Amino acid sequence: MLCPDCSFDNIEGMDNCEACGQPLVTLDPSGGELEQAISRHSIAVLCPKAPLTIGPLEPVSKAIATMCEQHVGCLLVVDESGDLAGIFTERDVLNRFSADLSRLPDPVSEFMTADPTTVSQDDSIAYALHAMELGGYRHLPVVGAEDRPTGIISVRDILRFLCVRFAELRSTA
Repeated sequence: MLCPDCSFDNIEGMDNCEACGQPLVTLDPSGGELEQAISRHSIAVLCPKAPLTIGPLEPVSKAIATMCEQHVGCLLVVDESGDLAGIFTERDVLNRFSADLSRLPDPVSEFMTADPTTVSQDDSIAYALHAMELGGYRHLPVVGAEDRPTGIISVRDILRFLCVRFAELRSTA
């Protein structure tokens, strides 16, 4: 997407120009209240949950056990320095692992999604929805300074936001 201010060619879906920082998304005042809400509100209003993490060399069996015990759909894979290496999801279990259960002792890094798409607390909910739709993701890591994971959001978190906002709109109409 070309920036209208500086003509820098940005990655599709960016909210602000990487070169000059100007907004690439304009809020259409004719858009509906829900559209405006997801464009105006940042990820921070979703109160991202603290991520559950696992090391890349931990066995798949431990990752699956942790996900089951904690009733979560994913774990963030972080290296020894705390940097995000990947994400291991229930989809990875089904699509990449389940064909050969003898690999339970193998490291999570062999089955995770490496270098996952991330969002920051300041990104809009619309940006997160767009990233989820493009990639077919149900979970997105939230990163802070130095791209270190600080939280996780899911489609369910966004749906909850939309349901509350929709209820508020109906009660004022």
